[in-house]
Amino acid sequence: MSKCRAHRAEVFGRAQLPVTAARLSDFFHFRSFSDPIANSGPRSIYAKNEGAFDGTNPVDGVLIPRLAREPGQTHAYDLDQVLQILDLLPLLAKTLVAIAVFAGLRQGELRGLDWTDYTGSELSINRSIWMSVVNLPKTRASRDTVPVIPALAEILDEYRRSMGNPKAGMIFHSGNEPISVDKVGRRVIRPAVVGTHLPWYEWHAFRRGLASNLYALGVQDKVVQRILRHSKPHVTRERYIKVFDRTVLEAVEKVQARIEELRQTKVGPQQLQLKFGAPSSLRATDVAESATGRGLSHFSTDWSTVGHHSISGSAVSC
Repeated sequence: MSKCRAHRAEVFGRAQLPVTAARLSDFFHFRSFSDPIANSGPRSIYAKNEGAFDGTNPVDGVLIPRLAREPGQTHAYDLDQVLQILDLLPLLAKTLVAIAVFAGLRQGELRGLDWTDYTGSELSINRSIWMSVVNLPKTRASRDTVPVIPALAEILDEYRRSMGNPKAGMIFHSGNEPISVDKVGRRVIRPAVVGTHLPWYEWHAFRRGLASNLYALGVQDKVVQRILRHSKPHVTRERYIKVFDRTVLEAVEKVQARIEELRQTKVGPQQLQLKFGAPSSLRATDVAESATGRGLSHFSTDWSTVGHHSISGSAVSC
């Protein structure tokens, strides 16, 4: 028996004991040091959502130990990479990827799509299929509609025509069963992607790609959250939006451009000052001569008597 399985038996017992947050916290404390997938922690538990568990969700309140190993880095495909990938794929795989990357559907939601969910301009997310279990989508926020952009509609409509223009029924199926999206990824998409020297980041990189591309185009994170149908905004910000290297370079280039603007603004007045001279460098006699030259001699200043507060031509005593 593996260490993890032995500890699970120790925590929960061999009998069907109630699953509580305290027991789960203890279990994950052990997993965090013994199991390489521990970094996914309680987030990987969807038993309740998939129909395998009934009752109050025991994962609420469960914390991963602070000393657990750091989660691995996640990735997203940018639009250039997405278009390259789509051009490589046969129609079935191309349609799956297009929905994932332009509408942000999860694997289970892709398997659960029905032609009645598609109106031509939007997709209604009404179900999710995990293995053979049909259930509602992950959260209440997930049970919503998503817009279908023309680029996606074009691919979906082509796929529909290739299937004989069905009005209802599963969009993606193999016989009478929902298609295995994971198998399509392993057998068709991954080899095509790797063949072009692009990395294969797994299915969720398409969903992260939608979030990251929207954000890079200036869409507010609250709107990105709505499109991805997340119930909490911090999930979108912290785990889905990736800042592409190109965006970082563009940002620092804007800083450099602003520096150049400020330098030009500063140089302008300095050049004027050098050309005309600073006002403080004008001599008093120059002012007087200038005034005399304009026929204002009776207002010229007698600088030798300024300390006595008198002006030649019109004396004023203080």
